[in-house]
Amino acid sequence: MEALRLIVAGIMALLLLSPAAITGVPGFSDSDGETLSPVLWAESKVHPDLSGGYSSGCKNILAVNGATRGDCTLLLKVRDPARPGLQVLCFIPAGYRYQYHHPWTGFPLHFTVEHRFIGTTTAGDVPPNVTKPGMLLTQAGLALGDADTLSYRVNPTRHAWDDFDWMRYAAQSADTLEEAVELLTVEAIDRLHCTGVPENIFVAGPHGGRVVEADAYTYRVREVADVEVQSNYPKALWDVHVLYPLLVAEAFNATFQGWAEQGDVIRLGGISGIRVAKVDGDAATLRCFPLGGQQDLAPGAAAHLGSFYVEVQEIRDNRVHLSLCYHYYAWENKMRDHIRARQGDITVRDMMNWSRLHSAELGGLRGMCQGGYEAATVYRIPAAHPDVLSCLWFAPDQCSAIYVPVHICAEDIYDPYESGEAHRVALQLLQQYGHGNLSRMFAGPEQRFMEKVAEAEREALGLLAQGKRDQAVRLLTLTDLEIQMEALAIQKMWLNLSHLPQNPAWKLGGELLDIRTQEDEIHLADARYLLSAGKEKDALYLQNREGLLQPLVNS
Repeated sequence: MEALRLIVAGIMALLLLSPAAITGVPGFSDSDGETLSPVLWAESKVHPDLSGGYSSGCKNILAVNGATRGDCTLLLKVRDPARPGLQVLCFIPAGYRYQYHHPWTGFPLHFTVEHRFIGTTTAGDVPPNVTKPGMLLTQAGLALGDADTLSYRVNPTRHAWDDFDWMRYAAQSADTLEEAVELLTVEAIDRLHCTGVPENIFVAGPHGGRVVEADAYTYRVREVADVEVQSNYPKALWDVHVLYPLLVAEAFNATFQGWAEQGDVIRLGGISGIRVAKVDGDAATLRCFPLGGQQDLAPGAAAHLGSFYVEVQEIRDNRVHLSLCYHYYAWENKMRDHIRARQGDITVRDMMNWSRLHSAELGGLRGMCQGGYEAATVYRIPAAHPDVLSCLWFAPDQCSAIYVPVHICAEDIYDPYESGEAHRVALQLLQQYGHGNLSRMFAGPEQRFMEKVAEAEREALGLLAQGKRDQAVRLLTLTDLEIQMEALAIQKMWLNLSHLPQNPAWKLGGELLDIRTQEDEIHLADARYLLSAGKEKDALYLQNREGLLQPLVNS
């Protein structure tokens, strides 16, 4: 029987570990890295230090009803773009018309956008091209975000729609949460069998949320009672997407806890598992089965091995007591541990913080923040006036950029957030200062910005009560633009400081930091330390020195 398992595993590995299938195959290659696309490869040659840390998945957190502070729904989407490139915001107005193809025949179809929406998309996927948002907010008070899964139950034609087409199809015309779900399922799946990509699609509305798990032929919809978290794996469709039960486990939440000896293979019902290669008094050597790496784990230690998360609890008499589960099941539980402490009072600030969790804070599992062309958006949809007050907070890279607001009613967005310049600055900051460092410096400005937005929204509510919608829209637009401009100016200040020679950066830069940090209650010593640490790295660009020095000289 063991020999038969090995033969089957070998055949499956040959079939599945092809270049086309290797990314995300659950049994063997569910890693946190990815092969570079030609676009990203070319960008990495121009800016080589931006090529590290590419992520391999999207992450969603949805909080509804009593889980949030205030009468609102919150959705966080961290995007690892399947179409790599600089991430931008894109307005699509109501009444916009475009042509797209039928998902099977390729014949042209004509669409008219009924509800304006703002998408987070890759530069180039904007009009006059067909926009392909990875997440979006509509004026109907709906927000959508997705995460791919793995299944061959897809539309096999070259005309198949991708996840962006699928979400756009529903978002552009849905009036309500229920209608959006119907368009995503009954229309897109039962009638069109449109998709070439299996998906988990999160749909948020003013009064609740749904998660749609679907491929081209089957879907499951679940209502979110309080909080839902999910990345690139199925739960409701686990048994339908047969690669998962075949290769990994009989169920998403399958676990093992017990004793094992040297030579034992621990499985959760699938072909793959963990082999106990060696046990001694100090540690156990555990190896992926049938393929993959190994780890030496002492009692109390845990590790991500292949598709599994394993923890050694005790070693006694050449036996090891361990626990084993699917690594995304462990990841989801660790994310819920962070969320549970804020349950019932979750805010936009919390979503921002969770978007910046790194692998080390999640037991070595996938970080919410991983790098590359990653971007994050937090959506806040209030129950009152969602067509005006619904707001997104966008970070072109959540670890090196300041979140900025855009209300769904806004009449304009600061150009750098539409052109990709803001994301380029964020990538340079990430290269200069690394992960997790600037987040501390940006917490103060973000808090001020959230307070400013809350004040503007209270004033806008008063204007709406008086029937002065146009004035409310102008107020929110100007508030958004002011914050967007200031946020990018702060980021450029940090970038420019990193390009100065050591002495001017320390002396003149310190004065500027003192001015900025006093307002945001950041310790100057921390800011100077971060600046000094950033100076230890080679600058990616050498620009704008004069632009920083001149105001200091003239002041």
